[in-house]
Amino acid sequence: MSPKLLRFGLCTLALCALGSTSCKEGGGSSSKRKSDRARWVDSPSSGTSTDNKIVIPGLGVSFEKPEVLYVYKECAETAHSPDGPDKKWIPVIRCESATSGDYDEYADEESSGGGLSMTIYAAHKDRVINERTVETFRASYQNAGYIVDDVSFMEDYMGKPGRRGVEARLHLMDSSTGYPSREIQRFMFPRGDVLFIVHIDYPYGDDRSGINNDWQRIFWNFEFDEEIAAASVGEG
Repeated sequence: MSPKLLRFGLCTLALCALGSTSCKEGGGSSSKRKSDRARWVDSPSSGTSTDNKIVIPGLGVSFEKPEVLYVYKECAETAHSPDGPDKKWIPVIRCESATSGDYDEYADEESSGGGLSMTIYAAHKDRVINERTVETFRASYQNAGYIVDDVSFMEDYMGKPGRRGVEARLHLMDSSTGYPSREIQRFMFPRGDVLFIVHIDYPYGDDRSGINNDWQRIFWNFEFDEEIAAASVGEG
């Protein structure tokens, strides 16, 4: 199975399981006025790119490619074709690993399996995301067949005010060997009525150092319009 199809299958398995939980949020009624971001999820439109910066006005986000990346070196706005379970996830930004022939001290072609990606998705928020739902997430992942390394609720994730959500690190088992074959890292956090999902998966045993460094840099450079405006006022 190709890495792309495997990533799609992993996302589908986990979110189908989560969708079976009873933590649906009552505010999902169609009568409730949708935000601009939620309307973008319904009908995505492309943003603009200049140099290393991507701006998507409809979603109210911008992303600047970090100057230094070790694994996920090529970042771009994706085609916003619905993905994930029931086609409910909309890819926003995707960073791909080094192409064949590129050497990297943290992740070369041999160890990474030839291609890895880190994707930031947007979806409608249809569930509560807080510290009380951590165990629900844990049980759902376990029921889906994952070995749960950690599931935690994070306040102001990585020092970003307002980035409150659930981070999970999971292992996918190889039934033929009984050992983990892949590791999955995911952070899910709401912004109003939209849920953002940051997702990576990679062969189990790969050196995490470069992956974690890239995760932090890419996530830090994914910003919301209101954050940028607040920072400008603070600087003024």
